[in-house]
Amino acid sequence: MAGTLVGLDVGSHSVKVVELARAGGRLRIARSAVVPTPPGGLVEGAVGDPKVLGPAIRRAFDQAGIRNRRVNTALSGRAVVVREIRLPAMPDEELAQAVRFEAERYLPAGSKDAAVDFQVLERVQEGQTTRVDVLFVAARRELVDGFTSALQEAGVTPEVLEVTSFALMRLFQEEAKEGAVVLADLGADSSEILVVHKGRLRLARTIPVAGNSLTRAVAGLLGLEPSAAQAAKEEKGVAVSNPASLHDPTSARIADAIVPVLGDILTEVRRSVDYFYSRWAGESVRKVILTGGTARLQNIAALFADELNVPAEVGDTFRVVSADGLDSSLAPVLATATGLALRGAEG
Repeated sequence: MAGTLVGLDVGSHSVKVVELARAGGRLRIARSAVVPTPPGGLVEGAVGDPKVLGPAIRRAFDQAGIRNRRVNTALSGRAVVVREIRLPAMPDEELAQAVRFEAERYLPAGSKDAAVDFQVLERVQEGQTTRVDVLFVAARRELVDGFTSALQEAGVTPEVLEVTSFALMRLFQEEAKEGAVVLADLGADSSEILVVHKGRLRLARTIPVAGNSLTRAVAGLLGLEPSAAQAAKEEKGVAVSNPASLHDPTSARIADAIVPVLGDILTEVRRSVDYFYSRWAGESVRKVILTGGTARLQNIAALFADELNVPAEVGDTFRVVSADGLDSSLAPVLATATGLALRGAEG
């Protein structure tokens, strides 16, 4: 087993850290912690102030009792662009330039000195022409530098800096070996929608609708402060299509508030599934797997299954790695951090 076994997932709502260890031939979560991300620490996937975020990262390590400060970590979905593209076959040096040119088209206007990495997936013969399928990852350099500065403030050294989508793919790779699986990571600021087909990432999208959108809807309808709305959502929130079916009046009112927001997320997942079907006719989506803090919303998997007509479940991180003594509700929350730590167990 090579490399680090520590995964660090820095989100806008919380910082998650996981340390894996071997136990009887199987990996287990030996130490973990979830601590709040301070206001302004992370804004739309970008580090607001490294001196604010850094201490929160350090606090997570201290709370977990993790001494190893060499970690696998990731930029969040809104900070990066992940795409699969097809290009004409060309020498490696020209290919690198072509990928960079394509990648910069997807970044915000005016972005300079982008950080770009890519992998050739497959060479495809199209008539007399050979083309190459390439998967690239791109981010604005200042986003990478800001995140690195926050890690330095925390006294943490990144062994690997990747993107959250690859961590989730790694965690649930067995699910996507045959057919296609949708991974929907429902965070606080944003939701990341991935379509994985036979081990390959076919689509990665990030939408600005997630847990905070639900909280704002609850706060607006019930006239609550954000913290009280968050607590009400967590305690009484139920994901249903028909709020009138709920007997508890508070749950019904919360459902009234969140139904339109959940509908927006479902629409984007449905569009992603439709895109996959348009490109890979004859294939089928086997399952939708929900992760992230918002995946703890009561009944959410059943709602997704009903609305999408596809089996859906809350991602069970603890089915992949054991976690004796940890609350099962943490399974979707620790998914990305665990997937990052698993990179250290490869090979």
